[in-house]
Amino acid sequence: MEERLPPNAPVYVVRKKKVWPKVLLWVLFTGLAGGLLISLIVNAVLVQGLAREPARARRERFTEVVVEGVGEDKIVLIPVRGLITFSEPRSIWERESLGQQVVERLRSAAEDPAVKAVVLQIDSPGGGITASDIIYHRVKELAESGKVVVAALEDLAASGGYYVACPSDWIVAHPTTITGSIGVIIQTLNLEVLMEKIGVRDVTIKRGEEKDVLSPFRDLTPSERAMLEGVIEEMYQRFLNVVAEGRHLDGDRLEAVAGGAIFTGTQALDYDLVDEVGYRDTAIARARELAGIEEATVIKYRRVHSFFDLFRGRLGRGLSPAAGFDFQELFKPQTPRLLYLWTL
Repeated sequence: MEERLPPNAPVYVVRKKKVWPKVLLWVLFTGLAGGLLISLIVNAVLVQGLAREPARARRERFTEVVVEGVGEDKIVLIPVRGLITFSEPRSIWERESLGQQVVERLRSAAEDPAVKAVVLQIDSPGGGITASDIIYHRVKELAESGKVVVAALEDLAASGGYYVACPSDWIVAHPTTITGSIGVIIQTLNLEVLMEKIGVRDVTIKRGEEKDVLSPFRDLTPSERAMLEGVIEEMYQRFLNVVAEGRHLDGDRLEAVAGGAIFTGTQALDYDLVDEVGYRDTAIARARELAGIEEATVIKYRRVHSFFDLFRGRLGRGLSPAAGFDFQELFKPQTPRLLYLWTL
């Protein structure tokens, strides 16, 4: 007998439980856990491999990109572009400093017997005095080792940018190059009057009269100014000695180019700061001539990136956040720096 439900009686339908959300969560969890495990294993292997890797092999992680020419002999183009510094990257996306890039490439060129000459492509306003001096020292070592070094001054080769070119065997400037700026600078801000107007007071506890020299919250004392001028003078004289030695200038000829003045490429030629006005091809031809070779392969170095470089900040700056002005930075402790730098 067929069972009949009374009118308007509720009907209950048993629904099957959906399994796919649990499956999806399980897949995601397994994938994340597996990825983390693989990442830990790969990093452990990379760190162990890097520790065992010889120092020389780590320095020579470059491929050679042929720019032009043929032959077994090589001429290496090494760019020196940007602010000269050995500062550490601020994020994992930033590459190594300009100083580290240049030094590693100079070392690779020095250790390759096929490299007969190096052309430094300089486009820099300068930078830290120590960073500039380290690169200068490496360039000088390379030139004294028997390899020819030609400096090709591009758009800007001022202050530290010119400093690193001085030990070169030959210096070529573009007609439109801005160079010179032989001098030293150290700067700070004086916010004392502004702070008084907005009702902000500096609270500094120190032990040592000159401990907060160049503080932006007060003016210099006469003794502090004299102390800084003495340091500046010593670094300035060092710059003059580098120019005098590298360019064989002395007396009135050295005095004419000193003092921070800037020159065009043609003006620099008149003052003997450069040897020739020309272009990149001019510098390469001069390097070939000075090295005594009829033909050569002109190359540049390109770093071979590894997965480990991601964690060393060597994949470039493409994804790094744009730098902007932060008012709070004015009130953070800043380290005054002596600079071979053409700056405002």
